Amino acid sequence: MLGIFLSVGAVSAQAAEKLFYRYVDASNKVVILDRLPPDVVPRGYDVIRADGSVVKSVAPQLTEEEREALRREKAVARARAEAEEKLRAWDESLLLRYSNIDDIEHAKQRALTDIRVRISILKSNLSTVKQQVLNNQAEAAELERRGQAVPAALSKTLADLRHEVSTTEQQIGRRLVELDDVDAAYERDKERFSQLETVLRRRSYSRQSEPRD
Repeated sequence: MLGIFLSVGAVSAQAAEKLFYRYVDASNKVVILDRLPPDVVPRGYDVIRADGSVVKSVAPQLTEEEREALRREKAVARARAEAEEKLRAWDESLLLRYSNIDDIEHAKQRALTDIRVRISILKSNLSTVKQQVLNNQAEAAELERRGQAVPAALSKTLADLRHEVSTTEQQIGRRLVELDDVDAAYERDKERFSQLETVLRRRSYSRQSEPRD
């Protein structure tokens, strides 16, 4: 008799552990089976016990259009998060470096003055090298006028000087672009700092306006 009870108990335990699949079919009806048709997998399903408790849920598979839309959403979210982080870092940097707009203006003028000095030095060097080119060209022209060959050393010197002229002119051009970029960057700093000041003033006013116990 005891053996019969044990056997019945074992069968009941096995039934309790048996898992079923619950899903919605093409007619939008809930179906529960002890096997999962392959065509159901893309639509998603639940794995449940005999008492209806859920073991796990498998989400529907996304279509290619849905996956692409999800990728775009994630890309937009990442870009937004990166922009917010850059803005936060910028704000912190401004508040740490400057006390007011005048501080930024003074820093801008110092930076621009430094670049202008470098440009001035480059222009001075360029003027000197150009004069050397003219002198060497005159020397070469005089030799040719006399029917003499221009020495290889003089030709090489002229080529080197012309290359230096070109290089220096490019350096001056880059410095002029840098001058505009630095000026614009400091102006952006001033505009952002002004916005931060407005926000900080509003917060301070709100705290002062709060009722005190």
